[in-house]
Amino acid sequence: MPRHNASLRGWLVIAHRLAGLALAAFLVVAGLTGSLLVWNTELDAALNPHWLRTTGSNASAQPMDALALRDVVQAHHPHALAVRVPLAQEPGHAMVFLLRPLPGKPPLENDQVFVDPYSGRILGERRWGDITQTWRNLMPFLYRLHYSLALGAVGTWLLGVVSLLWMVDSVVGFCLTLPASAKNAQRPWLGRWARAWKLDMHSRWRATFDLHRAGGLWLWPALFVLAWSSFALNLPQWHDPMVRAFSTQQPGTADLPRRAKPLWQPALGWQTAHLRARELMQEQAALRGFAVLAESSLAYDPSRGLYRYDVRSSLDIKDQGGSTRLFLDGDSGTLVATWFPTGAARGDTFITWMSNLHMASVGGLAYRVAITLAGAGVAVLSVTGVLIWLRKRRARHKH
Repeated sequence: MPRHNASLRGWLVIAHRLAGLALAAFLVVAGLTGSLLVWNTELDAALNPHWLRTTGSNASAQPMDALALRDVVQAHHPHALAVRVPLAQEPGHAMVFLLRPLPGKPPLENDQVFVDPYSGRILGERRWGDITQTWRNLMPFLYRLHYSLALGAVGTWLLGVVSLLWMVDSVVGFCLTLPASAKNAQRPWLGRWARAWKLDMHSRWRATFDLHRAGGLWLWPALFVLAWSSFALNLPQWHDPMVRAFSTQQPGTADLPRRAKPLWQPALGWQTAHLRARELMQEQAALRGFAVLAESSLAYDPSRGLYRYDVRSSLDIKDQGGSTRLFLDGDSGTLVATWFPTGAARGDTFITWMSNLHMASVGGLAYRVAITLAGAGVAVLSVTGVLIWLRKRRARHKH
């Protein structure tokens, strides 16, 4: 091997080792929590069936209007504002409403309300992600742990940096599996690389090393997508400018201007806003040539004075729900902005695919199982990497 190639490989080994040790704990947490969050809806319902399941969903029962259910929630919480209304009703499932405290009112004890859509009965409440409420909040807490280490904005930023380093380190690790050039090699290059893809279980050490190397190769495409999408989701303020350097993006929610003073009581009521949003969405569908398949949600943002209307359309790629959306002014009902998941801007189409691949919301059951295994694989690769370092460290000290 030429000296400069040997030197480069040595530096890559050191970089991979240092990055692996620095990121291992973060990636174990992210990998294991991510594997569970693939099944977030199912696990949350299993832990809280009295909140998330209903028994009135027989063939003849008809759910109440979603906005009428919002009125029920609002009557129970006069010092809060129910800011989001789910418009898609799945039989046997409760409707979930989100609350925000009104200005000058005491903090809310709970901000998530579960309602039986057939009777309007309040089934339960919780403060989303607060693990002090015990197992009832386990899945929301795991979600917080996964994307921010349950540390808020600081944790989100930290995991974004971790994801960026992980993305670079995954490329370095892949390069280290490639066989070194050798003038007198007896086997062809591909034949020597084939060894890196195989597991040798004849000894514990060999199995650990091969599990780290071969496992990383077999899972590499999924790991790289997870790393990149994690970076995009956690640090869009870094990622999106990079995307815009090569493609276009639509203005998102964060780009919409905030009001000098929040508008807590818009002139447009929820019923009127809903009808107006439907009308505007149908106009956009006719104008842009897409089909509206189902409604998803209607939400209100007091800081911007805007209603946000989400539907599932032919532009959506996820298995359930939709993110085709528009924003309308809470006072005048005029269209303020639109956002389409695919077809409108290449940068947004790319990010839509990356985020939905990350969340396993495309590809059906088979892909969800694959991402579950990939998340567990992230933890295994991190642990085996640390074990390899410890063994080599002990060997150096022994000599």
